[in-house]
Amino acid sequence: MAQKIPPELEQKIIKYQQIESQLTAVLAEKSTIMSELKDIDRALNTLNSISQDSPVYKNTGFVMVKISKETAQKELQDRKEELEIRLKSVEKMEESLRKQFEELKKEIERFRAGVSGALPKGS
Repeated sequence: MAQKIPPELEQKIIKYQQIESQLTAVLAEKSTIMSELKDIDRALNTLNSISQDSPVYKNTGFVMVKISKETAQKELQDRKEELEIRLKSVEKMEESLRKQFEELKKEIERFRAGVSGALPKGS
């Protein structure tokens, strides 16, 4: 005979799955941000290694536009700062979700241990 899951446990399991899904999305966003930050660092290093009068082009959708080296560096630095702020926010969200996730995991495990310990012998 199958046991019915108590509503309280069912709610915890649903919340656990929701947090797991949110955590997965946050980790994907974090990975994307970190990848873009690496690309920006490579671009800034490249810009720092070329001469002041070297031509620099910016991709603007379907066309490339010539811009000054300083403008390119400024735009990249601004974007980098935005991403670093966003990364800190995402990391805080990740930390919060991980804590909630672990707490719910422990609660579910305690409930399961309590239920299995409460079963009469021979069941």
